[in-house]
Amino acid sequence: MAEFNHITWEDLNHLTRGQQLDRLEAEQAYWSHQEKGGFTDANRARREEFSRILRAVCNPADPADPVDHTAAWLAGECSTDTSYWDQIPRHRVTARRRRRR
Repeated sequence: MAEFNHITWEDLNHLTRGQQLDRLEAEQAYWSHQEKGGFTDANRARREEFSRILRAVCNPADPADPVDHTAAWLAGECSTDTSYWDQIPRHRVTARRRRRR
């Protein structure tokens, strides 16, 4: 069986949230299936990393931005060409995360 193509922190710098959505859903299904057979320590660590990536993708830098944008969009005050799903979440490795690696 081929190795699963896990989403990485680097993907957050190149793909929009919309582009990542299918991969996030596929990886969630992958971990759900893996969980049924029990996790090894390595799998548990990779699953926890996926959870951190998922939170980073879903949480905007400023939580008010999507709410304000959505309100303005609904009021017809801004373009519909861009949205939360069109944004690239961006990720930079912090000193704390580098030390853990």
